[in-house]
Amino acid sequence: MVQRILALISDETRYRGLTRIAFHGLLVIGVFILIISAYIPWFLYPASPLNIPIKTYVGPILRDSLCVIAQYYMLVYLVKHYARKPLILVPGLAVYYLILFTLYYYSSYIVKRHFGLPDDYSGSIGHFERLSYSEALFHPTTFFHLLFIIERAFYPLAARLLIEIYRRHIRNLNLEKQYTRLELDFLKSQINPHFLFNVLNSIYSLTEEDNPRAARIVEQLSAMMRYSLYETNGALVPLHKELAFIRDYIALEQLRTAKRLQAELRFPEQPDEHLLIVPFVLIIFVENAFKHGVHNTARKSWVKLEISLEGEALTLKISNQKTSNAASQVGGIGLLNVRKRLDALYPGHELAIRDEADAYHMVLKIRLTKNIESNDAATTGSHVEPITATPYAGQTSIP
Repeated sequence: MVQRILALISDETRYRGLTRIAFHGLLVIGVFILIISAYIPWFLYPASPLNIPIKTYVGPILRDSLCVIAQYYMLVYLVKHYARKPLILVPGLAVYYLILFTLYYYSSYIVKRHFGLPDDYSGSIGHFERLSYSEALFHPTTFFHLLFIIERAFYPLAARLLIEIYRRHIRNLNLEKQYTRLELDFLKSQINPHFLFNVLNSIYSLTEEDNPRAARIVEQLSAMMRYSLYETNGALVPLHKELAFIRDYIALEQLRTAKRLQAELRFPEQPDEHLLIVPFVLIIFVENAFKHGVHNTARKSWVKLEISLEGEALTLKISNQKTSNAASQVGGIGLLNVRKRLDALYPGHELAIRDEADAYHMVLKIRLTKNIESNDAATTGSHVEPITATPYAGQTSIP
């Protein structure tokens, strides 16, 4: 039973609706029990005999319970929302004290007039009866009368604090379990590629002599996978490695399409080893050119690609043949995603796309990061300087 209650309290997804109302009901009942236990010695063992009806006993219990419950919810709200905002928390505590005083002042009046209790054991009813509202608010002894009721509010608050501590403890345990599971998944992800590389190496060995073309494809595919899995964990990678990856991809496409592809390629001859780029930011456009310009037709097709450097400014130009079924190709979402990624990584980029009757053309300009100290991209942050964009009209379909 206790474990089920603790499970309900700790699971915030289940602690809602009727369950939450039930727990708040238990809180109210607990406050009433707390107040009754505080008045039992005064009711049952008074210094002088109290010959008063049971109705009179109910008055101060209702008053104090109401004040404790009101305090609990006010303090929980203030601490939950403004604990780290002292400029709001301090005035909020002042408002809390004013509301508590007002509630206690007028409820004491009701206890005496309607429940017939001449005074309580703290003397607060007599104290408030002798003073007006404003006089009692600023009277030095008023705070000490309120201390009796303020002190009782700390019991439900302490219970709430224990519940929060228990929730955080359960949450931390769940996070530790998730972390352990992620570690296992990561180890599995390391083992699976290792197994795949072994398979690729075996295929390469089997086809090297009988089918050199297939062996070359396997070798390039293995190099591309190794790069994408192990060398792109950082925010940036050396530009020359990214260009080598693009070359391998194009080489695979050329082997795949045999003689029906006419490709014109221009790459920087010896790019600066200290130039860094976000991984895979260029390959999406290269892949798009082959997907919509070569793969959708069995006829001869052409792709033109040029990557040039002027200092730290990189320009990518791609043109590809437009196939006959280009109108039915799905586009828009991929282009939007590419634009969002460029906006986030290179906010000053220039992306111009032109859609002609028989060809697509695109131009991308970005400013690279140059790491003077080291060419280790995994430990280098991205820095981009803006280049004013002047896009062409129209757009192409990008996967």
